Amino acid sequence: MRCPSCSSSAVLYDQLRGEQICTRCGLVIIERSFELDPEWRRKPGEELERADVTAGIDVTQHDFGLGSKFGVSGDLPPSWRASLRRMQLWQRRSRASTWGKRSLREALIELDKFCEDLALPKGIKAEISALYRRTRAMRLTAGRGTHQVLAALTFITCRLRGLPRTESEISRALATCSGLDAREALNNLRRLTKFFVRKLKLELPRVSIDNYINRFATQLGLSRRAIERAHELHGVLPKKPEQTKPPLLLAAAILYLASKSTGEKVTIKKITNMMGVGASNLSRTARSIREFVDRGA
Repeated sequence: MRCPSCSSSAVLYDQLRGEQICTRCGLVIIERSFELDPEWRRKPGEELERADVTAGIDVTQHDFGLGSKFGVSGDLPPSWRASLRRMQLWQRRSRASTWGKRSLREALIELDKFCEDLALPKGIKAEISALYRRTRAMRLTAGRGTHQVLAALTFITCRLRGLPRTESEISRALATCSGLDAREALNNLRRLTKFFVRKLKLELPRVSIDNYINRFATQLGLSRRAIERAHELHGVLPKKPEQTKPPLLLAAAILYLASKSTGEKVTIKKITNMMGVGASNLSRTARSIREFVDRGA
């Protein structure tokens, strides 16, 4: 694959983020790419083999993937198929015989749907599953909606791994799954995120502005020249705004200024709708950055 911006063949596939990135110009060519091929693994001293045909532990399954499954062939007589299907039913029930196991199974099924909507890779889903098991063991999920808990843990995991997923994206997925309105979903996401961060004693790092620039520049259809200009503006930005303002807002303002300096027509409304920031905040931040650049020049 070659980069459509600089025609370079130095394209890297980031398995953690599920993105294909040009290592020369930083363009995110494909984001949220799905892994359609089977998973492979390599043991020390052994050849490469398929990982999904082994009996390894899978934290995304309620029984860690150790339960047995069997299918029913259509070549069997009808009476045999009926008996085997009844056995399948009882076998599925035996895998989750208690209420706790059944609730865990349902939660992990919902997590699988949630990660599919956000196109999160397998590694991130496994970390969210492990974090959900930890919160259940600490009895932090009692009395709280499953979808809201999973959304908060998803946001926390993405922040811990530096994955540029915004609050608005996760809250929209939460609203779709739970039937809440957008404002209520966003408030619940923020409230539960603060609660879990405090109880689990976590420190959420700030997502890099460069990550937001590389990701949303592709969606906005900016050219390579505009992307380079955006990184130049970020390079001359003082440390004080970076520490006081959200990285997403700064990235939106930098992309807006870069598009204007290169003569590309990207409106404030388009940026706010795509990145989920306020138009007035974007205008004020862009004005302050422009004034600082003009003083430095």
